[in-house]
Formats: sequence, C-alpha cells, structure tokens
Amino acid sequence: MTRLTRLILPLLLVLPAGSGFAAGAPSQLHNKTVTMSWSTSGTATAASGASRSFSNVNTRTVYISTAGRPFLRKQVTSTARRGASRSGEVGPGEGGQRGSIRFEGGRLVGAETFMSGARQYVATFDSSYTSCTLSVIDAKAGGAAIKRRGPNGMLVEVIGVATNSPSCSIQSGNAVAGE
Repeated sequence: MTRLTRLILPLLLVLPAGSGFAAGAPSQLHNKTVTMSWSTSGTATAASGASRSFSNVNTRTVYISTAGRPFLRKQVTSTARRGASRSGEVGPGEGGQRGSIRFEGGRLVGAETFMSGARQYVATFDSSYTSCTLSVIDAKAGGAAIKRRGPNGMLVEVIGVATNSPSCSIQSGNAVAGE
C-alpha cells in the first residue's frame, strides 16, 4: 500500500454516501459553535496554464442546535489575492460536494470532495467538550492532481499543498447566525 493510498483511503471512508449530516451530536455540544480554521499554501495551475503560488485561510464554523442538528458555514479567503473570498452554508440533510459533517464519539469529522481529490478535517474534543484540536488532510486519488475552485471561483489544478496552523475553538450560542 503506497503512502498516498494510506492517506486517501480514510478520506474515502468518510465521504458522504447520501445525507450530508449524520445524527449523534454529543449533548455537551448542543447550542454551541465549533470554529475551525487553517491555512493552505502551495502552487496551482489555472486553466490558462499559468502556474501561481497561493495562500488561503480556511474557516469552518459549525453550530450545533439545541436539537443536536449541525449547521455548517464554510469560507476560504486568499491572502495572496486581495479580496478573493468564497463562502457557503450547508444545513442538515444537505451536503455532497458542499461538505458533510458527522460525529464519531468525541470527534467532529468533516469531509469535502473536489472535482478531483478530497479534504478531511477532524476536530477532537476533550472529555468535557470545552476545548478541541484540529487535524486537516488534503488528498488526491492515485496519480490524479487535486482539482478545485480557488477563492475567486476559478478552477485550478493544485500541484502541491501544505496545511498549516490548524486551530479549533468552542463557544456557547449560534455564531453562524450572528456572523
């Protein structure tokens, strides 16, 4: 088994098969917001063939309602291209390429598929659900390049990507509606 296969296989296991969200949010997270952020940097090739460096800040904000239903807001902002930003929201029962969230015990697992490749982010909570840590993996299948939309909405082929500075925090209330 190659290193790449070992990286992509766990992603394939969490990609949505149907509904965008799974039930089972721990009661300690009800009426709480989990905010996860990280930066990505690397090189990408545009459809024109031009190759450029990129640097983005990614934020995923998840509000878990009093009924335990998760609502996701995604945002990516380019730090290299002033003003380039994209965002979207995903509610319970939605998902697909737009993203999915599920709970596995003391973890919140998010998955996103690209035109080619995928991303998985995992927030792991402490036993009291007052703090969390984050891990993020961008992966490709086999020898295929990652193809995704950048903050400006243009399709790019990612030549190389590094994930840095993952952070995770929890706060009371609904930060998704308040933003």
